[in-house]
Amino acid sequence: MMAADERPRVRVEETIKIKIGEAKNLPNSSGRNCYCKVSLDNEQIFRTTSVEKSHSPFYGEEFEFDIPRDFGVLSFQIHETDLFGFRKDQAIGKVIIRRSELHTYNGLDKWHPILPVDTEPEAQGKIRVRLKLQDAYVNKTCYYKLHVKVIEATDLHACQSSGTSDTFASVKLMNYTTKNRPEVKRTKVRKKTLNPTFDEEFNFSLWDNDLSNYCVNIELCNANMIGDTFMGKVTIPLQSLDLSSSHEASQLIFQNSYMLSEREGRHSGNKADLGSLRLKINYVEDWVFPSRSYDQLRKLIVNSIDCNPINSSPAAVLGRIVKDKIDAAKSLVKIFLHYDKVVDFLRCVAENEIRHTSDPNTLFRGNSLASKAIDEFMKIYGQHYLHYTLNGIIDEIIEDKKPCEIDPSKLKDSESLDANLGNLQGYVERCFVAITCSAIHCPPLMCELFRYIKEAAVRRFPDIEDICFTSVSGFIFLRFFAPALLNPRLFQMRADHGEPLTCRTLTLISKSIQNLGNLGCVQSMKETYMETLNSMFLNDTHIAAVKNFLDFISSPHEYNENSGMPLVLKEGIMIKRAQGRRKKFGVKPFRKRYFLLTTEELSYAKEKGSEILCQIPKEDILAVERVDYEAFKMKLMFQIVQPNRPLYVLANNSVEERDWIYVLKKICQKNPNRLEAYHPGAFDEKKNAWICCGKPQEVIAGCTHVTSISEADSPDTTMHIKVDVDRELEKVYTLFVNKLEDLQNLREEAASSLQKVSDFQLYSRNELQIELTSLNDIIEFCHRHLSEHEDNRKFNRSGNISFRSGTTQVSDTFGIGDLKVR
Repeated sequence: MMAADERPRVRVEETIKIKIGEAKNLPNSSGRNCYCKVSLDNEQIFRTTSVEKSHSPFYGEEFEFDIPRDFGVLSFQIHETDLFGFRKDQAIGKVIIRRSELHTYNGLDKWHPILPVDTEPEAQGKIRVRLKLQDAYVNKTCYYKLHVKVIEATDLHACQSSGTSDTFASVKLMNYTTKNRPEVKRTKVRKKTLNPTFDEEFNFSLWDNDLSNYCVNIELCNANMIGDTFMGKVTIPLQSLDLSSSHEASQLIFQNSYMLSEREGRHSGNKADLGSLRLKINYVEDWVFPSRSYDQLRKLIVNSIDCNPINSSPAAVLGRIVKDKIDAAKSLVKIFLHYDKVVDFLRCVAENEIRHTSDPNTLFRGNSLASKAIDEFMKIYGQHYLHYTLNGIIDEIIEDKKPCEIDPSKLKDSESLDANLGNLQGYVERCFVAITCSAIHCPPLMCELFRYIKEAAVRRFPDIEDICFTSVSGFIFLRFFAPALLNPRLFQMRADHGEPLTCRTLTLISKSIQNLGNLGCVQSMKETYMETLNSMFLNDTHIAAVKNFLDFISSPHEYNENSGMPLVLKEGIMIKRAQGRRKKFGVKPFRKRYFLLTTEELSYAKEKGSEILCQIPKEDILAVERVDYEAFKMKLMFQIVQPNRPLYVLANNSVEERDWIYVLKKICQKNPNRLEAYHPGAFDEKKNAWICCGKPQEVIAGCTHVTSISEADSPDTTMHIKVDVDRELEKVYTLFVNKLEDLQNLREEAASSLQKVSDFQLYSRNELQIELTSLNDIIEFCHRHLSEHEDNRKFNRSGNISFRSGTTQVSDTFGIGDLKVR
């Protein structure tokens, strides 16, 4: 057991993966278009596309995000849109899942009842409280004096249109044994803030010495002339306090922060049947240890490409034992990207799959580690190429809103089939030209990988005429361009979903591009309305252009990686504060702008595609830091420090704020002029001084050291991606440890088979020996790292070992007891 001062620093990274399936039995309403909005507390994180005129809309959308902050409630609201755009979207109902309940839903595909939406906001934020319990005497009678100090609250819900709240706290001491009305004490109102500091103390007398009869109830409210708005509460049973470690003579002291919760039975009185929503939620909690803890696993994974055959390597073993190959593929691709060996890894697994495929028509069509890993690689490494090729066309399709429906059964009375077909033909042709003319811009590593795949497929199936094309088109067309057209948001090409009309147009275009990728070999024409459109494109001219494109991206070429267009790193709508002098009434306005960050500069314009209003070269980005809330009374604001003045930017939510700050920090990290200090506040032009430090000049050295980002995130500078390699190794370990029993069985099978193989079967013997060694090494690491988790659990007194949320049990066959895997 290690000493307390030697305990490794462990960080906890949390992720939520959500699949929004469908809703059913929504209330009757005419002309209903519905979408689902997902929020952390009251902050929107995601929304689905709208589904037209359905009381049981099917969404079928998945998304995943790292939890950027602490929260109390994960909510799903069903909204109805007006078909004519005359009124604001109305909430039909919602599903509420508290953070404390997340683990109970982990991995379950479950229908949740939809609750009514009321005017009371969801409880949000934390409150910090200090309790002090003292002995007291009256006429030799002993009783307790309880001092309740309300210190502060943070991240509260904004109840006013200004984005703030006028908050006060009311404190009650509840006695379960009496029916007397408890005395209520309240703080002063703290105005126009979401992070009020109270620092007020209240005293109560406890005449019953049994603490189990008492609890402290604290409610936060927004003061209002019409009626106070409830913002959240916390109930603290005195019996539950761990006061034993806080003795100070004849008093006990306890201080802690609590998540605010809602009133009990908030929705119990409303019996309206609002239908139900089908959700599947996966909550992941990764305990990431220092890098040295993963040295053994890192070596096992990275050296997998040196195993011959690859099928006996630790990476391939992981792909065999996990059911959902994408989980293994995501982590493995990122690990190999980090160590600049991703093409070697993908070449090995692809050649292995080609070698074991007997029917060329099924090549890479199954749920294999190779196909999922190549998909993930293209999605990461090919993102800028995809944006460069299709972004402009997709934006135009969304803005034009031209009808393109060619299914007669879905045609509206006011539409013409011929006109719609003409619109659709024009869009498909433009997408086709953009793709086939983009070969020179295909990233070098993707071309290198495609060359290996083509050569291996030709060696395996030399008699199949078009195998050199279909082996590559199965990835670049069917798994890259076509899905991106079908769902641009999934590939980060759009920040929001288009309207149903646009989504249908993109679906039809995607079908056409997919048919072209199949080189015109359409197996069966279930959708007869596509025949006319297919006849326009599935001809010798278009097929020849596709083959030329495929041949070019899968042949060796000399590329200059420093030439061509700058790579787009991030783009989106945010709100900026004016950088010039104060306007009318002495106030600098805030305006919505479209921001674009490339490898060369940060720029913004009024909207996407319009004239650029400002360009900031990367050399002028000297620091990127968050801004104190008190500077502008706004959350989610950060600053981009330039030589003359900072640019203040307001993000839409905490996820976007974190992502923008991270990528901008990476841009300026290697800037030789990077600042060492900055001002967390703003410059007050009226007082001619900085709010944070009082310094009198606007251009002057900062008062606070700049923050740094973890060196564990070391993205490849060529590909501009961030990889937390230690976290990915922890995920790989988790996948292994959840399948320890399967690993043990594989080891026994390999050992048994090895004994039966004769000396003349040298290849089989070597293969089994390599696999047995890999399994032994994997199991050995799992046992050792389990011990590290156990030690960390004991040091933190946090109960059961946490790997992944859920109730999967690890058998004590391995000498580790029954441990809950999270």
